[in-house]
Amino acid sequence: MIILATGNPPLLPPFGSAHLTALGITLVAVLLFILAARSRRWPRVLKWAETLLAMLLISSYPAKILARFWGEIEITRDMMFPLHLCDMAAITGFFALVFRHRMAAELTYFWGLAGTFQALLTPSTCFDYPSPAFFTFFQLHSGVVIAALYLPIGLGWRPREGAVLRAWFWGLGYMVLAGAVNFLIGSNYGFLREKAEASLMDFIGPWPAYIGVMAVLALVFFAILALPFRLIGGRENSLA
Repeated sequence: MIILATGNPPLLPPFGSAHLTALGITLVAVLLFILAARSRRWPRVLKWAETLLAMLLISSYPAKILARFWGEIEITRDMMFPLHLCDMAAITGFFALVFRHRMAAELTYFWGLAGTFQALLTPSTCFDYPSPAFFTFFQLHSGVVIAALYLPIGLGWRPREGAVLRAWFWGLGYMVLAGAVNFLIGSNYGFLREKAEASLMDFIGPWPAYIGVMAVLALVFFAILALPFRLIGGRENSLA
């Protein structure tokens, strides 16, 4: 453990006033993005908003580190690299928004709603308001969820054939990478060595069984997330 401070601020109480406010702002942002895209009335404003969202996503990791320095919060091995799944979803979200990359859009949608959304609802690693780390936590997690919903609903994108399995296999690849890094430096990327406290992981068994359960649940959640597009069908807008 790399310690840069003697103490940390308290963790954010789930569904307290600060948490609910952040969730409300996230919801409003999602609705504004989708309404602006659907109405087609403010293309220039929407383009600037997309660029801002993309910049917030790609800067979320350095912002997180700077917030910990600023707030005198300890830096651990789990913070050394942007290797949590939410960090990876932020990177794919950036590429989807800026470069209209189809694979990146698929990964952002599935990873963002099956993984990051859960972290947004159960922020077990978020420090309480007004810590600088509070703001960077929601910069990352809210940003990913906004992008994950905006890409299909606002821009008219939907997953291609085989997207569920592609996202799942990329997720397995991520787990292998995170597990290798964890083995080398003793970190806990992907929460593969230890569960996130006060999260939905509490209900899926002990280590290491819960890792297999997470992999199976991910495939199930991805299939559920793809189902509305299979049922509705229709024409989609191209991202690339």
